[in-house]
Amino acid sequence: ALDRHRDAAEAAAAAASAARTPRIAPATAYALGVLHADQRLEVEAARFAFQRLWQQHAADAAS
Repeated sequence: ALDRHRDAAEAAAAAASAARTPRIAPATAYALGVLHADQRLEVEAARFAFQRLWQQHAADAAS
C-alpha cells in the first residue's frame, strides 16, 4: 500500500508539473489533468488500504 501511495503521489506531482508548462496544447493539458485526478484517487485508495491493513495488524497484535 505504501509503494502504491508513493507511486501515485509522484505520478500526480509529475502530471501537475508538466501541465504548468508554458504554451501547452489544450488537449495535452486536459489529458494531464485527467491523469492527475486519476492518480490523486489512487493516492486516496492507497491510504484507505493502508488504514485497513494497519487496523487489522493492530487488532491481531492485541489478540
